[in-house]
Amino acid sequence: MGGLRVAIGGFGAESNSFSIESPVSETRDVELGQELISKNMGRRTVIGGFLEVLYESGVEVIPTLRVFWGATGVIAKESYERYKRELIERVEEAGKLDGVLLDLHGAMVAENAPDGEGTLLKELRETVGEEIPIMAVLDIHGNITDLKVEMADALLGYKTNPHIDLYERGKDAAKLLVSTLKGQAKPVMHLKRLPMLGPNLGMSTWSYNPEEEEKLPFARIMRKVKEIEGHPKILDLSVFIGFPYSDIPESVTSVLAITDDDLDLARRTVDEVAEMVWNSRHEFIEVRPLIPVDEAVETAIKAPEGPIILVDVADNSGGGAPCDNTVILEALLRKGAEDAVVPLRDPEAVAKAMSAGVGSTIEVEVGGKIDGRFYKPVKVKARVKTLSDGVYTIRGPYHGGYRTKGAVLPKEAWRKVNVGKMALLEVDGIEIIISEGRVGMEQDYYKAVGVDPSQRKIVVVKSHQAHRASFENIAKQIIEVDTPGSTSPSYRGLTFKNIPRPVFPLDPI
Repeated sequence: MGGLRVAIGGFGAESNSFSIESPVSETRDVELGQELISKNMGRRTVIGGFLEVLYESGVEVIPTLRVFWGATGVIAKESYERYKRELIERVEEAGKLDGVLLDLHGAMVAENAPDGEGTLLKELRETVGEEIPIMAVLDIHGNITDLKVEMADALLGYKTNPHIDLYERGKDAAKLLVSTLKGQAKPVMHLKRLPMLGPNLGMSTWSYNPEEEEKLPFARIMRKVKEIEGHPKILDLSVFIGFPYSDIPESVTSVLAITDDDLDLARRTVDEVAEMVWNSRHEFIEVRPLIPVDEAVETAIKAPEGPIILVDVADNSGGGAPCDNTVILEALLRKGAEDAVVPLRDPEAVAKAMSAGVGSTIEVEVGGKIDGRFYKPVKVKARVKTLSDGVYTIRGPYHGGYRTKGAVLPKEAWRKVNVGKMALLEVDGIEIIISEGRVGMEQDYYKAVGVDPSQRKIVVVKSHQAHRASFENIAKQIIEVDTPGSTSPSYRGLTFKNIPRPVFPLDPI
């Protein structure tokens, strides 16, 4: 493949339109030029997968940029336009290209572009022309618009939830691009949307427990998808759960097939898989039911041993929620729970703890200050146990990494994060972790202030799926708690403005 030149880059966000913190300008990750290569080569990232295949194929790699705003609210126009313009300019400056590979998310909403990544693809297409193949990997929670499909030659979604196949999907996309450039494949796509807000809690694809994994309806469907992909003319097949909280018309579950120049086969395949997904919609909800707050807390208190993981699903750190929901904390205090730990985002309370110092007793209101629509602050008299700068390394399994039964990942998979300053408060046998930034969804966040979750009876996490990569191995029981908030799986208290109706599960269909 000598002489071929392929540009690589990344661009994305998971935008929650119900977030009270929009618009968002601050980015979480920015990698420019050669950083894309140095920070991803040999790592289990989408771009790491791109690099491995392209270099093995003798392709010249042209790095542009990768920018990710994170799981957050609607992206500010100025921030969105700045990085979109820079990515396009870097592609223009690259000169003659033979292809483009992108690491996208698929659920970005910008102030001036409801389909943020689709708009990027449109401008990129106008830049490189119709003949240059553009291919991208998207999160399984991507909202797949007609614009995205029209402007790209191939869109490949993650196949796992929680996500553990980023690297593999990067390799798949790069292999498809190389095959296309060699003239060995001519990808065509067909998309079908379902009138269904993807029930994310029940659309897991894996579990550390093989018996539980066997019972997961979406895991069963994805095994069938793998069988279907055995057809010699089916190049790829993705089921996108979608991200309902973006609240754009395409924030629904969809199926996308890519075939080798056989549009009829793509249509038939999409229809077959869409029917399986639709027929399983009630199973997705039933497999992991939501439990009322008081019932969940009482179950955890009465359990003979822990850890019992209480999942604050409506305050999902990985879904753009503020992470300051106090509903479970209030119930734990009211019911006299002990040996429990609760994470909260509260910069104001962190500042007060920092000022008081370790060993001090402070009276402070925690939580409920960022989003007061669903819950209120809880006033406590607490002892400051630990203070931290909030910079720590995720060494164990985490969402977006890969599945392992070991407690520690290989060093090349470790990831340094910064959640801002942190403090550990103790109130009547309950520990409250407060941080300036959004709380972590892995054990290492808790360990950053000296709490080992495996040694606690009750552990609250703010998540939908992501915590399972880290916590499932230590949990005696995981309970999804029916809390109120901006990522509620039952959509309680959320008013959709743009989703086409009727739609499951909001309406009878």
